[in-house]
Amino acid sequence: MFTIHVPLTYGSAIYFAESIDKVPDNLKEVQPTVLFAVPRIWEKFYAGVTAKMKETTGMKKRISEWAQRVGRAANDEKNAGREVGGFLGWQYDLANKLVYSKVKPALGLGRARHCVSGAAPIAKEILEFFAGLDIVIREVYGQSEDTGPTSFNRPGQTMFGSVGPTIPGVEVKIAADGEILVKGPNVFLGYYKDEASTNDTLIDGWLYSGDLGQVDGDGYLHITGRKKDIIITAGGKNIAPKNIEAALKNTPFIAEAVVIGDRRKFLSALLFLDEEATKKWATDNGEPTDHLHENPKLLALVQADVDAVNKLFARVEHVRQWTAPKRMLTIEGGELTPTLKVKRNKVNEHFADEIEAMYSDDGGGAKKKAESAA
Repeated sequence: MFTIHVPLTYGSAIYFAESIDKVPDNLKEVQPTVLFAVPRIWEKFYAGVTAKMKETTGMKKRISEWAQRVGRAANDEKNAGREVGGFLGWQYDLANKLVYSKVKPALGLGRARHCVSGAAPIAKEILEFFAGLDIVIREVYGQSEDTGPTSFNRPGQTMFGSVGPTIPGVEVKIAADGEILVKGPNVFLGYYKDEASTNDTLIDGWLYSGDLGQVDGDGYLHITGRKKDIIITAGGKNIAPKNIEAALKNTPFIAEAVVIGDRRKFLSALLFLDEEATKKWATDNGEPTDHLHENPKLLALVQADVDAVNKLFARVEHVRQWTAPKRMLTIEGGELTPTLKVKRNKVNEHFADEIEAMYSDDGGGAKKKAESAA
């Protein structure tokens, strides 16, 4: 829908990135007007930009911080469908001349009119950060079974942390167990030659999405988790790992997080460290750049981040043990889909030893205490 049908319908030029690593260079070359990316792309942008911003000092730092405050305030107004005028409008124009007009082309987004994130959850903090640079990333929600979109944050109707109001002509209701049900002309007729799966997914014209969510008083849809991903602890507590994982990935050194705990006494996590961020830390601090997943100084910093994340959640949702595997999740290894979604069953299978070590009595040498002293 986004990369073939709509562009062909409207006569748009389509560019394909050469590879994940080439995305930054390709964006600068193309300067697209529309960019639809999965959260991992935006997360890498976020990590790169924030790292560079930390290096700024003096007047440049103060101007940058002021421009970010102005950008967030101005885009809050625009997202609510209001005009940006008065003193805020004057500041917004000045911030554009001093900051936005320079930062956006450097990222390859100098001409971007629409930036979209989809296919997986993205942290609200990342969306707010980019809004401060006058780059508004709008989440879309849907699936192949309803031809792409169910809901979308549109200009003038955007709420960060939600996936927007429903697409006109589409109905959404929430089942008794919290599952999102969808009905509309975009909903498919069924799976090809698979009547059993069709009957399980399509009931009385309603598409059973498999996602959990809620609709707020303003009509914005919020995703709270994936039904099949719900963790039921040994104590009978139901926990959606999505928000915990998003908060962990929003820290400086964690590229991907997978929370474990189904039928277990407590939650643990596999924390896959960001190669670029950790190597930069090692270089800046005179540490060896190999075997960083075992570096005690780096792991102490990750521990502090885990402790901070735990404070955001109820005690039963705290990550009490974690380990940093020596290799990343990959598409080739079968742990990631082509859109970089985590295949939990494959992660559980491929990292079974690391997982079991976190629940053994002695931790098997891989266990890290992640529960704060408090």
